[in-house]
Amino acid sequence: MKNAQNIATRAWVLFAVFALFGVGILLKIALIQLDPRHENAAAMLPQVRTIEPERGRILSADGHLLAASVPRFDLHWDPTVIDTEEERTAFLTQLPGLSQALAREFGGKSSNGWRDFLLAAHRSGKSRYVRIARNIEWDRRQAVEAFPWIGDRSRNKSGFMFSERPRRDKPFSPLANRTIGLHRPEGNSVGIEAAYNEALSGKSGERLMRRIHGNYWIPATDDFIRSPESGRDVRTTIDLRTQDVATDALRVQLDHHAAEWGCAVVLEVATGDVIAISNLVRNPETGRCSEAYNHAIGTAVEPGSTFKLASVMALLESGRISPADTIETGNGAFRPASGCKRMTDTSEPDGGYGALRLEEVFERSSNVGTAKAVQQVFAQNPQAWLDALHALGLGQPLGIALAGEGTPSLHQNTAERTWSACSLTSMSIGYEVSMTPLQTAVLYNAIAADGRLIKPRFADALLDGNAVVQNIPTEVIQERIASRPTIAALQSMMERVCAPGGHGTAEDVFRDRPYRAAGKTGTARAAKPGGGYQGHRASFAGYFPAEKPAYTIAVVVQRPSANGYYGGVVAAPVFRAIADHLYGTQPELTEMERGNLAALPRLPVSMNGNTQTLTTLYEALGMAYVLDTTGTSDYPSYVAAQTEVDFVNLTPRSTSETSIPDVRGMSLRDAVHLLETQGLRVDINGKGTVRRQSISPGTAPRRGQTILLELS
Repeated sequence: MKNAQNIATRAWVLFAVFALFGVGILLKIALIQLDPRHENAAAMLPQVRTIEPERGRILSADGHLLAASVPRFDLHWDPTVIDTEEERTAFLTQLPGLSQALAREFGGKSSNGWRDFLLAAHRSGKSRYVRIARNIEWDRRQAVEAFPWIGDRSRNKSGFMFSERPRRDKPFSPLANRTIGLHRPEGNSVGIEAAYNEALSGKSGERLMRRIHGNYWIPATDDFIRSPESGRDVRTTIDLRTQDVATDALRVQLDHHAAEWGCAVVLEVATGDVIAISNLVRNPETGRCSEAYNHAIGTAVEPGSTFKLASVMALLESGRISPADTIETGNGAFRPASGCKRMTDTSEPDGGYGALRLEEVFERSSNVGTAKAVQQVFAQNPQAWLDALHALGLGQPLGIALAGEGTPSLHQNTAERTWSACSLTSMSIGYEVSMTPLQTAVLYNAIAADGRLIKPRFADALLDGNAVVQNIPTEVIQERIASRPTIAALQSMMERVCAPGGHGTAEDVFRDRPYRAAGKTGTARAAKPGGGYQGHRASFAGYFPAEKPAYTIAVVVQRPSANGYYGGVVAAPVFRAIADHLYGTQPELTEMERGNLAALPRLPVSMNGNTQTLTTLYEALGMAYVLDTTGTSDYPSYVAAQTEVDFVNLTPRSTSETSIPDVRGMSLRDAVHLLETQGLRVDINGKGTVRRQSISPGTAPRRGQTILLELS
């Protein structure tokens, strides 16, 4: 009996021990679950994780990089990995060298400051994710990985961890910033980034991953469950050199005339390709200009006199008036109807123009003549006037690929509440109607393209590497917006506006130019929020060369407040600067006969650059050249050009992949192409030819390294 009682007692004791042991295990599990310093056990198991693909690049028409996702890294440190006396001793030994390296690379603290910071983090032991630096470039990461303590240990041993944070870079920012746009992963992307987001994004993949210290995930296997597909590259129609010229010319005019904002659009006539699109807003306090909004696409304004092109087109299409018909403009003042504001011409102070042919009304931009002509033809049936304008494709958005196109306004019918007895003549000179600068450019481009209304194209292909995987075709909105005789008459009138020595509003703009332009000036009062007008808006739209149109350019400048406000003074010079550039850099626009250069006392100086480009140009111009290939077996890709009295001497320039080339004397285009193919990032200062490069020729290149080019 006594033995049985002892056995029972022992059993209860053992039960109590095991029960306490079990409770201890449960408590420990609970503590592990609740303790933020411990990883969740379930989360340590491999999981299927989404792998984001590499986003495609956005390229210029000639292949320059406009936007790309580049790797950037944040650096953190887990000091708790140093958990043995041996490791502490090793760490303290290398701490001075590590602190010096961090101070040299990242600054922010002195060497002693970094030492104290690291020691405090180690002694505290409270954080396993101490921030060291953010937004580190790839080449700087490589340098950090060679630092004392970090370089001779794995991540788990040193505690230093890099986390990748891809960033969208624009190497040529701020050129065309608003058109290239922004990519926001959370949504609300804009510009080309948004328009072609599906192609740029690619397709995500899946992979089995496991979590390690610091909430980092690493592959559990070498294989993907579903491989990610990188996004396609988008080749835009933007030409960087023309974009640069347009931006500079626009900035000069905004500064000179103290304007609020301005924009310039350059279209290729045959395709509708947007070659350049510049938008600048001027800070009145600092005078600095920046791309803050895409006014060319998004801002619909009353166009003023540039709308007279549509007015005259509708008049001629009616068949009731011809370019040679006479309009009496009188003394340059006219009140269309009772209650309407008095219209005037710039000639009013001098007694007016008197009788003008319709083509002269357009040439001189007579408000009175235009209004009287429209009133003469359409006063009895103003609805026919509205129908004629809508038949030209006006009043409707273009439906461009980019979001944010401004909605144009144009009366639909005369029964509208906003229609009045003044509307007919007011609209004839560009009021009570609104268009974006891009929509105006497209209308003028239709005249240059013999009547074809072409939708603007911002990109022409999707690429996989260098291979075109999808062409983006030109879209024609309307095959013909007017008859051939009407188009021919308008082309002649637009040439008269710009003809030097004539009576056009832009007759002084293109004096002494080697090409002929065709266009129309515009000067309108600028509406202000809440009603009424404040200041003016200057504009110019047209194309060149007049005899064989290649490019259409539209310029709008809002509220110039100094040194004049007329379109011919403020906006037309921007057109001219862009046209000068295109004419000077596009040999096909020049009808120069061979032998013309022989009369010059000395041949024109040429930049260094691509051999094929230079020799093709010399042959087209009839310039003699000698290509020195002594000591070389291959045809050189790049040469240095030395202009002699009657020929150009070309000597090969080395372009070894193992050393940085000498790009001095080259055009920016050739220099950037050469350097980017070696993985270098190019910063630019100035305009013109490369004068100086920050890294000496012959130096071994490091991918991701930045080189500064100074231009003269």
